[in-house]
Amino acid sequence: MQDFIDFIDYVSTFYGPGGVYDMGVTRLDVAIATGYYLSGINLSDFAADSIDRGHVRDVLIEKMGYTFPVGKSSCAV
Repeated sequence: MQDFIDFIDYVSTFYGPGGVYDMGVTRLDVAIATGYYLSGINLSDFAADSIDRGHVRDVLIEKMGYTFPVGKSSCAV
């Protein structure tokens, strides 16, 4: 469970208010998007890394209506 919470915090530092790519995403929406993402993959493939973070970002945009900040590149390390 702590790994899940840590991942939510990690994603929030990128896409939450004041984040690197501030999309105004709430921690609750990050948790929901992460759950949605996890429901579609083999859990052994989840590494809680930047690749997974990008997949959750895509869910936030494609399924939950968030938008990526204009003028920002999503190719961050």
